[in-house]
Amino acid sequence: MAGKYDSIVYDYFEKTNGSIVLISEDPLFKRMLSSTIFKIIGTKRDCLSALETVHAGLKKVQAMHKTGQDFIVFIERMIGGSTSTDTIMTLKRLLPDLKIIVLVGETKRENIAFFYEIGVSNVISKPASMNNIIEKLAFTVKPQGKLSEYMHLGKNCLAAGKLMEAMQIARKVLELKPESPAGLMLKGDVHMAQNELDKALDSYHRAHESSKIYLEPIKKLVEAYRGVDEDEMLKYMKKLDRLSPLNAQRKTEIGKVHARRREMDKAEVYFDQAIETVTREAMGLISAVAETISEAVADDPGMSEKYLTKVLEAKGSRLDKEDIALFNKLGIALRGQGKWREAIDNYASALRISPEDEGLHYNMGMAYYDGGDKRRAGQCFQKAVDHNPDFYKASETVSMNLGSLFADLREYEYAIPCFENVLRLNPENATAARKLAALKAAVG
Repeated sequence: MAGKYDSIVYDYFEKTNGSIVLISEDPLFKRMLSSTIFKIIGTKRDCLSALETVHAGLKKVQAMHKTGQDFIVFIERMIGGSTSTDTIMTLKRLLPDLKIIVLVGETKRENIAFFYEIGVSNVISKPASMNNIIEKLAFTVKPQGKLSEYMHLGKNCLAAGKLMEAMQIARKVLELKPESPAGLMLKGDVHMAQNELDKALDSYHRAHESSKIYLEPIKKLVEAYRGVDEDEMLKYMKKLDRLSPLNAQRKTEIGKVHARRREMDKAEVYFDQAIETVTREAMGLISAVAETISEAVADDPGMSEKYLTKVLEAKGSRLDKEDIALFNKLGIALRGQGKWREAIDNYASALRISPEDEGLHYNMGMAYYDGGDKRRAGQCFQKAVDHNPDFYKASETVSMNLGSLFADLREYEYAIPCFENVLRLNPENATAARKLAALKAAVG
């Protein structure tokens, strides 16, 4: 099967003269995509354009479209500290047939549903394997099977106003696959073009019944009922909202329908959800920008503290275990300024989110150590070891810190293995060797 996909992608580059425009700041994915195209697929053409900004990417897309080239756009969900949603929607509005693959770092169902809803061809979750990239490319270049070929032809006939031909193709699709949602929707579209609303609705309803979670038939029903039956339109808009809940514009439209009906309590629910959705998106942008800035000023603890604090404030109640690295960075920035009490408070907040994180317990212990409270530092170190007995074994520095503190507390049974580990990692560490010898002598 992999060979089949390889040949589809190879033909796209070599026979169709197809190209890829990559809009991404991720050098690892760029290398992976380049290796996939040139080493695995084996094309000899210069067919990959990699841009790091949306502005540069759009200029390239515009230039390639003017020359009539066939190309696919790969674009990050987040780029330059912003989401690419507006860019994708603009591209699909200007170039409806443009094939777009979105690169995401997470696979939440509602995110992926929303991208398909606004017209992307495929979504790739990173980190992606070469096989995954090839398969997604193959399905984007050439949707598999006879049905897909018929549907492509049928949509072209419909767009050209060739309604008889489009209906014949819809019937062929339904002969090949009875109750095919795609075939039924094409049939419904032909009926709509012929002003046969009842027949169109029948086709759309059958398409929806055939695949309850497929968004397209529901969108067709919403548009078919618009201006005809507001209750039915609202019902299917709410179905769409449940399946793809990140569309703030649709939530607003649902709220407006309720407001027109003076159903203000229901309107308020959807308006609040719309605001929450765009606020979450805006906070995500603020967080991404602030995190980028904090990385740029990592050598300046004061500035690093300022922007890491902004990141955590922006995330607010949406903080989860994926954000623990931010707390650790902020703790280091605070300790770098001698603010060990603030660092302890920071780690305490993080431990409420992830109470079994050995790294947080260790870092809190280091903050207590900075403040001269060795007893509490030792308690934190012990919790770290309890949660993960091996956590220090890959680091000479961590092993040295644990060994030194446990030795100061006369907890030799904990200190000795730490110094032994230091010498395993670095036999030349004279301080560890001296302390270990002293401890072994003390315990006889």
